[in-house]
Amino acid sequence: MTATVVERVGHTSVPSSVEDDAALCVTALGVELTAYVAGAASVAEFESWFAGGQRPAGPVRRRLAAAAELVNVFEAANQSALAAAWLRELDPTGYVPARVLRISEGDEASVKSLLEAAAIWALTPAAE
Repeated sequence: MTATVVERVGHTSVPSSVEDDAALCVTALGVELTAYVAGAASVAEFESWFAGGQRPAGPVRRRLAAAAELVNVFEAANQSALAAAWLRELDPTGYVPARVLRISEGDEASVKSLLEAAAIWALTPAAE
């Protein structure tokens, strides 16, 4: 599954716009977390990127596309409600996925690592 998801980043069969990616992320993650991972200093700044028909910069578009793919990983695992929590969680190596995405340029290596980690986390059954 991870390979399939990684191949889809930026290459989905149904093209999505940055507006679609942002809307999906806001719905699944909330506007504050979406603005954070996109790289905005505030929700107002994030919203200004879409005002008046403007389009955010390339790295912002790539980060939003990656965040939308992360949401899709959790949806595919029937764990949609956990996507925001996972993005905020400190992993065993000391990284917070939301922070990793925010400081990345949405580059392939960063996105692939995040998608793989999300897939493992979403598909690992909780200890009973």
